[in-house]
This record gives sequence, structure tokens and C-alpha cells, in this order.
Amino acid sequence: MKIQTRTEGDCQIIAISGSADVNASAVLREALLGAIESGMTRLVCDLAETDFVGSDALGVLITAYLKANGRGGFVKLAGLQPHLTQVLETTRLNCLFDVYADVASAVASA
Repeated sequence: MKIQTRTEGDCQIIAISGSADVNASAVLREALLGAIESGMTRLVCDLAETDFVGSDALGVLITAYLKANGRGGFVKLAGLQPHLTQVLETTRLNCLFDVYADVASAVASA
């Protein structure tokens, strides 16, 4: 898994490429929670290049959502591949996260 971050407007974009499996969860946790701890509470996770999200990574996303939300921010998901959309629907996390077709749409809705 590879993570790249950038800022668009007042949102921190976290682009995740590859597999967010159990081995990558610590890196993902550091990126998301580190951003929140540094004051960036408006996060958009760009999952367009993500081919797998394991349960540990889903847990990290939920934790980040709760922490950002508690500080008046958000975690939005963008660019999900169909199989990731299905994972969110199966786990009912699509009711928790705002999901957008792409990063531009997510940032525009902020």
C-alpha cells in the first residue's frame, strides 16, 4: 500500500493505492490519525487506486471518522471501485460515511 497526501482547499486528501490489508493498517492509522491530531479534521480518502480494504483498515477509517467528527470535521470517501462499494454496503458503513464518485465532488461538498 502507498499513501500520498495533499491539500485541496481546506481538505486534506489521503490517496491510498494498493491493498489496505492488515499489514498496512498501522501506516493508514498513522496517516489519518496523524492528520487529525495535527488539526486537519476535514479528510477525504481517495480510494480510486485501492484494490482491497481489510477489516483492520475499515476499523482505522471508523476511528478516524469518529475522531474527526468529534472535532467538528469529517472523513469522506471518494472514488470507490465497485467491489469496495459492495464492502461498504455489506458492512452498512455506507450509512456512516459520505461517499463520492471522485475527490473533486467530495471537496466541493465540504
